[in-house]
Amino acid sequence: MKQTTKRRLISAAVFAALLFTEILIGLYAHGFVREYIGDVLVMPAMYFLIRIFTDKFPRTLPATLFVFACAVEVSQYFELYKILGFERGSLAAIMIGTGFAWGDIVSYAAGTVINAAAAYFTYHNEPKKER
Repeated sequence: MKQTTKRRLISAAVFAALLFTEILIGLYAHGFVREYIGDVLVMPAMYFLIRIFTDKFPRTLPATLFVFACAVEVSQYFELYKILGFERGSLAAIMIGTGFAWGDIVSYAAGTVINAAAAYFTYHNEPKKER
């Protein structure tokens, strides 16, 4: 099996496990786990979702995802869901988010560290032509 195909299958499996974990956290967890661990794990979930489809930008993807997550969090500070006309509790408002929290940004930073480690250990020993 080609190395790229193998890596994509592993990324798909890791993403599926993280998505399942996130769903369980959303349904059953409370307190610290729901407030922080879910936000930490969303970063690797996004990382491995993107890795299913592309191997480009192995060194910059973790930082790019962190900037994206922070932008989403800032949009929550400005209540983007209201500006776009979504009702609180609607699927769109839930996906965008409705409440800003500094703790979320700290959690995203922790998730970014996990992503950087994944990128390092995945791409560190490969020849440059495969990157």
